[in-house]
Amino acid sequence: MDAPYPVPGSDGFVTLSFYSFFSLQSIQTTRSHLQAQWEALGIVGRVYVSNEGINAQLSVPFAKIIDLREWLEHSTVFRGRISRFNWALEHSQAFKALHVRVRPLVAAGVEVGLDVLANEPEYVEPKDWGKELDTPDALVLDMRNTYEYRVGRFDNAVCPDVDTFREELDQVRTMCSTRPRDAPILMYCTGGIRCSVAGAVLRGDGLTNVKTLRGGVIAYGQHVRKTQETQESRFRGKNFTFDKRRGEVVTSEILAKCDQCGSECDTFVNCAHTSCNLLFIQCPGCAEKHKKTCGRELCVERAQLSHEERVKQKLPPQWSHRERVRPELVFRDGVAHNPLDN
Repeated sequence: MDAPYPVPGSDGFVTLSFYSFFSLQSIQTTRSHLQAQWEALGIVGRVYVSNEGINAQLSVPFAKIIDLREWLEHSTVFRGRISRFNWALEHSQAFKALHVRVRPLVAAGVEVGLDVLANEPEYVEPKDWGKELDTPDALVLDMRNTYEYRVGRFDNAVCPDVDTFREELDQVRTMCSTRPRDAPILMYCTGGIRCSVAGAVLRGDGLTNVKTLRGGVIAYGQHVRKTQETQESRFRGKNFTFDKRRGEVVTSEILAKCDQCGSECDTFVNCAHTSCNLLFIQCPGCAEKHKKTCGRELCVERAQLSHEERVKQKLPPQWSHRERVRPELVFRDGVAHNPLDN
């Protein structure tokens, strides 16, 4: 079902993801059960459960992969629900701990129940995606965040200039409302779930030709690695990931630049001052120069304190969400500037 299994990272972990839409009752009980059972297997990661199903990103000890699959297949809740794991492109322990939370599977901003999700878009296998991209007049939508788009994307894809999936879904619905109902719409995202939701919403709006890349960029990257000698990748650059890796390479092309010096770079980091936590692209030279921070004097000083001192002197969040993920709004001359510093 899941074979061939990937080669684990040097730490013995493999990283994978999966999601499934189905009616899930007793979600608090399910949450507690998942937390206890998967923690006992040494699994770490981020899992969301709701009445609409499950969305999981996990790092699993290689020796426990079969145990996880057997657990799912013997579970009265999940049996037959998870057809296959979506293996990452690069493997390591990408999470510090296991967190299972009751919350919406994606933050869509509108109620997306199973009645909506049942109207899923048409799924395109990675091997057929290139042919779909050549469809005349197709609107190719990147359903990820703008910062994800910075470091990797399919050519000619449109990524709405917004900062949350909620805003993106609103803008995409408006954008598509002016197109003929049967006009081709192609959608992709990191692992597929955002497009499953967005595609179902668009289908519910009356659009009849909505297709999405099955398994997202992750699955496409796997396809590229298997066929790289005979087929050129249509995706260029790096696939951003929401874990310690901050991304995995699909092709060697570097599409972005360091936010501090402007040199070619596609390595996302968070400012080492945890109360700042600014997300930006930083090259090795600037990481050394600015002590792995955004360059603010406050951040450089605090990043060098001991853990105990940082906890004792912890500050409130330094940025709005928009500022935190939009370095172009706060960087000047290679250093982040915050009105709080004045």
